[in-house]
Amino acid sequence: MLAPVAAGGIGGRAIVSLVLVTAASMVAQGFGRFTYPVLLDAIDDDLLNSYTRAGLLGTVSLVAYLVGTAVVSVASTRFEPITLVRIGLVLSTAGIGLLAVAPGFAVLAVALALAGLGGAGVWVPAPGIAAAAVGQERSGLAIGLVGSGIGLGIVVAGPLTNAVRSITGDDGAWRPVYAVEAAVAALVLVGVLGLVRLPPVHQTAARVQVSALAGVPGWGWLVAAFAVFGVSYSLYFYFLVAQLKEDGWSPSARSLVFALVGVASAAGGMIFGRLSDHFGRPRAIGVGFCLLAAAPVVTLSGTVPLVVAAAIAFGLSVAGTPTAIGAVVADTLQGRAFGAAFGSLTLTFGLAQVAGPPFAGVMAERSGTFVIPFVIASAVACGGIVCAVGLGRHQARQDTLPTLVEPA
Repeated sequence: MLAPVAAGGIGGRAIVSLVLVTAASMVAQGFGRFTYPVLLDAIDDDLLNSYTRAGLLGTVSLVAYLVGTAVVSVASTRFEPITLVRIGLVLSTAGIGLLAVAPGFAVLAVALALAGLGGAGVWVPAPGIAAAAVGQERSGLAIGLVGSGIGLGIVVAGPLTNAVRSITGDDGAWRPVYAVEAAVAALVLVGVLGLVRLPPVHQTAARVQVSALAGVPGWGWLVAAFAVFGVSYSLYFYFLVAQLKEDGWSPSARSLVFALVGVASAAGGMIFGRLSDHFGRPRAIGVGFCLLAAAPVVTLSGTVPLVVAAAIAFGLSVAGTPTAIGAVVADTLQGRAFGAAFGSLTLTFGLAQVAGPPFAGVMAERSGTFVIPFVIASAVACGGIVCAVGLGRHQARQDTLPTLVEPA
């Protein structure tokens, strides 16, 4: 993938590649997948008129992400990581462009499906590219840097929406927002295709297997943690803005809160990556789940200081927790093996989050509020703390196992 890091630091070509892969993450996840929640109310008023249908559209994106993750997990055993990133970015750009002209539910579904597939294509191999660029001692920070692109996309979505609506004079504008994002996506795609040049991955062992995750110590706890994360995150994130609307928040205020989630997310990956490098991956994962458990129930207060605190907590967690989980895998595996293993983990995450949006949508349709799904989201996140503790104990036992051969 990337050449090993010399003692003096990272080479210029690697820095350019990391910046562009970070931008690809911004497009594929921040634009392609995570702009939908901030525009959901406008899309609902314009085309859907039903939180249930809005939830189903969210599920389309999640299912596509799930399918894409499965495909990328298998493809990682045969193709270079950067090749998968390029393919994913093409799909994401196409999906965002289609969202900008979608006339109805069916086209919206196709566009979100393309965006979901592209999101998997970019994100599954991206952390492995970052980790290989800097070495194990700084892998958490590097993975967090690439992951910060997702938060950057979320940051842009809110203010961009407000700016577009101000310029157009249309408080319900959403297609022009996607049009601007599609133009940015096209520029990033040109950069990735033309400027990212990484040496091929040289596998020293036999051909990578999809079951590579089983080689990571404590992999069972990682699977459980990512599943818990998927359930909790999907019950809360997709309807955060909608709940603020129910609480009487103005469109601009809702967009700014969503942007605040992005700011925290952009910082959260790097913060938690560095924390995991210094204090251990399990501790960082545990702190991430504590923040995730607090955010949904605190949001239900509806008061400005607490909602702001919840947005920051969630943003830190939504980037920081997967970063620390990815760093656990990167400590053991690199290259195509990392892609296969992290793809398997992400597949678990995708499966776990599929039911979240439709369940939350139906509950809101019946009760007029998201109290039930938000409370469930907080309760489920507490299970992630248990997983983090279990992972820490497993790693501690591994460290204390006697060696079979004494050093000479």
